[in-house]
Amino acid sequence: MGTQDQLILCIGQEVIPSAHLLASAGMDQTVCIWSVWSKGNKKVRVFTHHTAAVKDVKWSHNGLSVLSCGYDCSSRLTDVEKGVETQIFKEDQVVGVVKFHPYNFNLFMSGGSRGGLKLWDVRTGKVVHQYKKNLGPILDVEFTVDGKQLISSSDVSGSNISENSIIIWDISREIPLSNQAFLSGLQ
Repeated sequence: MGTQDQLILCIGQEVIPSAHLLASAGMDQTVCIWSVWSKGNKKVRVFTHHTAAVKDVKWSHNGLSVLSCGYDCSSRLTDVEKGVETQIFKEDQVVGVVKFHPYNFNLFMSGGSRGGLKLWDVRTGKVVHQYKKNLGPILDVEFTVDGKQLISSSDVSGSNISENSIIIWDISREIPLSNQAFLSGLQ
C-alpha cells in the first residue's frame, strides 16, 4: 500500500457498494481514500478539509460519503466522489470518535476529549441529544443491534489510578442504564 505523510490514526472499511475503497485518518490533517483492488493499492482521493490531525473516519451506509473528526474540534461529512465537504459539525472539544446510527442513517454520534457525547442529525446540522455524565475522554462508541442504546467507553486517569468506564445509554431518554468502572493502580 502507498503511504500517508504521517502517522495513521484510523482506517475504515465497511460492507458497502464501495467496498473496494478504504479510508484512513492521519496526523497530517488528511483523510485518504485508497483503492485496495488496484495495482499498488493507490490513493484515489486525499481530503484536506481538517485544520488539525484527524482522529477517526467512518463510511456512510451508502458508501457515498465519509464522516471524519479530529483535533480541530469538528466532524466533517465529505462526498467521496466529488471531493466536496458537505457539512461541518463544530464542537467545543477535540472529537475523537464518530459512528453512524445503524438504522437512522441521518444520525451519527460523536465523542470527545471532554467526555461529551452528542447525537447529530445531518439533515439539520444540529445536535438531537446530548449525553452528560462526568466522563473523561471518550475512547469509543457503539450502538446496540436494535439502535436504541449506545455504549460508550471513557478514560479518566488520576495521579495514582486509571479508571476506565463503560456506560450503556438510553438514546431517546439521554440517561445511563448501566455504568461499569474498572480501576487499575499505576506502578
